[in-house]
Amino acid sequence: MRTLLLRISILLLASPLLHAQTASEIDPMLGADKGGNVFVGPTLPFGMAKPGPDYGSNESNAGWEATGDLHGFSQLHVSGTGGGPKYGNILVQAQSGKADPLHASSPREAEHAEVGYYAVTLANSGIHAELTTARRTPVYRFTYPDNKERTLLLDVGHMLMKIHDSPHRYNEGQVLFATDVHVDSPTEISGVQSSVMGWNIQTVPMRVFFYLVADTPAVTSGTWEDGKKPVEGSRRARYSMPYTLVTMPHPAPFISTGAYLTFAPSAKPVTFKIGLSFLSVEQAKQNALTEVHGFDFEATRKAVVAEWNKELSTIRITGGSTGERQQFATGLYHSMLMPVDRTGENPLWQSSAPTYDDFYCIWDTFRSSTPLLTLVAPHRVTNILQALMDIQDHDGFFPDGRAGNYSGRTQGGSDAEMMFADAYVKHLPGLDWERVYKAMRHDADADSPEPMRFGRGDMADYKKLGYLSIENSDMIGGPDRPGSRSMEYYANDYAVAVMAKGLGHTADAKLFSNRSSNWKKLWRADAVDHTEDGDIKGFIWMKHDDGSWREPFNPHLVGTWYQDNFYEAGTWTYSLYVPQDTHNLIEIIGGKDLFKKRLDLFFAPVFTTNGPHIRYRYDVGNEPGFLSPYLYNWIGEQSSTAKTIRAILPQSYHTGLAGLPGNDDSGAMGSFLVFNQMGFFPVAAQDVYLIGSPTFPSSTITLGNGKRFSVVADNTSPTNIYIERATWNGQPYHRAWFTHEQLMAGGELHLTMTDHPTHWDTGAPPPSMSDAASPGRTKQ
Repeated sequence: MRTLLLRISILLLASPLLHAQTASEIDPMLGADKGGNVFVGPTLPFGMAKPGPDYGSNESNAGWEATGDLHGFSQLHVSGTGGGPKYGNILVQAQSGKADPLHASSPREAEHAEVGYYAVTLANSGIHAELTTARRTPVYRFTYPDNKERTLLLDVGHMLMKIHDSPHRYNEGQVLFATDVHVDSPTEISGVQSSVMGWNIQTVPMRVFFYLVADTPAVTSGTWEDGKKPVEGSRRARYSMPYTLVTMPHPAPFISTGAYLTFAPSAKPVTFKIGLSFLSVEQAKQNALTEVHGFDFEATRKAVVAEWNKELSTIRITGGSTGERQQFATGLYHSMLMPVDRTGENPLWQSSAPTYDDFYCIWDTFRSSTPLLTLVAPHRVTNILQALMDIQDHDGFFPDGRAGNYSGRTQGGSDAEMMFADAYVKHLPGLDWERVYKAMRHDADADSPEPMRFGRGDMADYKKLGYLSIENSDMIGGPDRPGSRSMEYYANDYAVAVMAKGLGHTADAKLFSNRSSNWKKLWRADAVDHTEDGDIKGFIWMKHDDGSWREPFNPHLVGTWYQDNFYEAGTWTYSLYVPQDTHNLIEIIGGKDLFKKRLDLFFAPVFTTNGPHIRYRYDVGNEPGFLSPYLYNWIGEQSSTAKTIRAILPQSYHTGLAGLPGNDDSGAMGSFLVFNQMGFFPVAAQDVYLIGSPTFPSSTITLGNGKRFSVVADNTSPTNIYIERATWNGQPYHRAWFTHEQLMAGGELHLTMTDHPTHWDTGAPPPSMSDAASPGRTKQ
């Protein structure tokens, strides 16, 4: 052991190749295009302020689009989300000459983004715009041509708005509810914007207050209302929605209302800052005056970079290509953009607990993002979970999605239970576990009055029949994703059972463990897919409330909201989604050989006359399939896991604007990449990690307890993807998995890589619920 520790110390302290990730390796624009939808502007880790550009159609989730004019820079954004956009509030734009908000958009030139900084030149005027930010206070520097008046426009009516028809029951476009803007002085503008709707179907107005102050006094100022010509000298403009949520048109109209400051011609830049708050203009002003000293743009920018370097320093890697290192650093960065820390900015209730918002959604992030943060930022996860408990105390249920201080929508199960169970089995400090369990049990057992917003719905059928029926899976009538929601409820119930057993609630542990086994009631043994490699029999399928199957069986069916099947995946994916009991799943499928055949087909490309069929089988861009490449580890075929992972990553992840395989989903795709490049992956709500195939020769995590855990992969390369042998702290190791307890003890998992499959994994398979030790802590 002494020799091993000395070797690790020498590696950490002396090797010129081992280095922590730094902000300079991150590309904020990686994955901005082709549906990745990541936020490209400056922000702090989990930062509230996210100032960035809004381009083109004004419908992009994070504001940026590859084509179209720049409309300006709004102060709040999400990152990596899909569906109808949220935020895009309080737009500022630079303009040469007199104020003309109707003609302020401009083509872009010289666009540039790096951590803590975004810059672009407005091609029609030559104005150079630069952005950085503090936690709640964006800072701007506009450099104008020196021969014209310099105008700063502030459009308080602007939002990102979905103007096309929504495929869902509820319109997802944001709607402007009210605005009020004041020119307070030649250097100051303040006000508030209220909005409703958006992706989370928000019916209670979200209010964003702001206070703008510039370092240069204006020579003229004014306001405009409802898109009309600006009125010089006017000091106030307002708007109030003239219809109700029931009578409002779809899509809702754009209502431009704002104020401007016009400065005398000069080559000197105009620097200004915008304090933001969800409480009041006074708090917004306080944020601006206390978070940014004067108008020091460069000091603010440096502080952002320093904060990111601190967060990124917990993981050190060696080797890999420049592109692989950039993907890794950027994936880690994306994992820390959401949820958003709004502590001190809760407008709904007074609380001593942390405040976090923009859970978008837990359905996306509980599998990889939260487990990653548990390793690299455990105190942050404690704060996030405390915030979720605070929301549950006031809403009565945990959210799955939440934005704008308003819970909604629920994509699948009650997945906050997975986050809490994951933290429990990993002994995360700072939580009252009996209090947490009481909330979890309520969340898992009560019928939510608004299941689209929070909690579970349609529990009568679920408890009586053991599944959500087609007829009763939507509280207002009709079906709503009964197949996928049932499968997720089963996994959620196991999470509750784990905590119940650990806390000594024996009867509850049995109840929820039994409920989590009901997935077998949806296993249709006679369902057949006639594949290119023969028939595959047995699939998860939907049932009616009388117990009969939905007819006909269709293995190609992929659904979405308010349909009678699955959400964002099909039966191939959900038939492999039994994370609580993979052992039993293997038995029902027919044993190891048939299980391997099914997995091989699942990952094989499927082509139609129109090209590859993305979601029929495996889709790397869909979170319910995240664990599936590792299912080979349960049947002693870890080499197949290695082969599959090392094929997925280069096919699906790249550098550049199109670098992600779809929506980044609040960092879910980035954290999936980070884990896989390090060479292991978590089983959410369990204390188990599965061994894959490391991209890097060495990855070292500095843990919250001060110890270090390393994965060393000798000879790893694009061809040497298989594990030949493994040691743990110098001793031979034969299991294709390890526990969180092992990891937190520190040390080294040392892998020797080769170019051909081997069967090094002769030890016990990963644990499953049907093992004697489950639910709860697994045997070592």
